[in-house]
Amino acid sequence: MLSACQHANNPEPGSPWLLMLFHDSQGQVLDGTEANLVKAVRSGCQLRVAWGGSRTEPPRRSVEHVADVKWITVRDGERVQAQIGDFLINLVALGEPEEDHPRRQEFGGTQKVINWRATLKTDGTFDAVWFVPHSGEFITRRPQRYPMKWFADCHPKISSPLFSVPLSAGE
Repeated sequence: MLSACQHANNPEPGSPWLLMLFHDSQGQVLDGTEANLVKAVRSGCQLRVAWGGSRTEPPRRSVEHVADVKWITVRDGERVQAQIGDFLINLVALGEPEEDHPRRQEFGGTQKVINWRATLKTDGTFDAVWFVPHSGEFITRRPQRYPMKWFADCHPKISSPLFSVPLSAGE
């Protein structure tokens, strides 16, 4: 997945994307560090996140997703959460049959245009929400867990917090 990307500690020429963090579905670090990812956020780097999986039962399929991050939060100076989306749900592109597939009803049936967005966190959680874009009608929410790779488009330099202003109660 994303073979054109570099590793932050062993960059390859030609790719602007550096691997900052790779964790499993429970958030256990497999490569990189959360500290480097936080530095990338604080340095103003653009982020991409990749996740995917495969089915073990027939029909066997696998998917690899990569998305630009639209919104980023650093919690307590160490955990990153990011929002991606909005994306049109396309079950045909994911290899799902066009007729009467059980997932169609889960996604609001076949007559509606459905979008989804998600918040991904470095603890492995992936919280996806499906909705009708023109009305905002909520369809479903699917909390999930995935291994994820987090990439940045620059070498991070800033390690200190961007803000030291105390938060008011309730923030």
